[in-house]
Amino acid sequence: MAYGYGLSLSLLQIAQVYTAYAGDGRFHAATLIHGETRGKSAQITQPATAKAVRNMLEMAIGEHSTGRAAAVEGYRVGGKTGAARKQVGRSYAANKYRASFVGIAPMSDPRVIVAVMIDEPTGGTYYGGTVAGPVFSGIVGATLPLLGVPPDA
Repeated sequence: MAYGYGLSLSLLQIAQVYTAYAGDGRFHAATLIHGETRGKSAQITQPATAKAVRNMLEMAIGEHSTGRAAAVEGYRVGGKTGAARKQVGRSYAANKYRASFVGIAPMSDPRVIVAVMIDEPTGGTYYGGTVAGPVFSGIVGATLPLLGVPPDA
């Protein structure tokens, strides 16, 4: 479960779910070693459903959206912001948060999934779009040219 304050997945597990959106409905198990192919793969949703979710994720980066700080110059990107209070014991802490942003790029031909979580952000804000979004933008903005991915925007 990964919505609202009900976060019971690791950041890697959340990123792994995005493989189905990026891969036209085909889920790919994440690996931490470049070139390793031992991960499992399975079709878990229809390609049209995955495309519809990609379209929604791209809309979340629009000029008037909460994810606008995750935009990457020259590339179409999509993703989802998140902010949750941290659980302490049986309740939520009053002033402790996790801010996150998980996204896909480029949207025309997905090549990377980047997941960012900031634990207990400081600086006056704790929202995923304003705290984790710029980190996503910086990583993706440096990664895609390094991979030789041409701009698609």
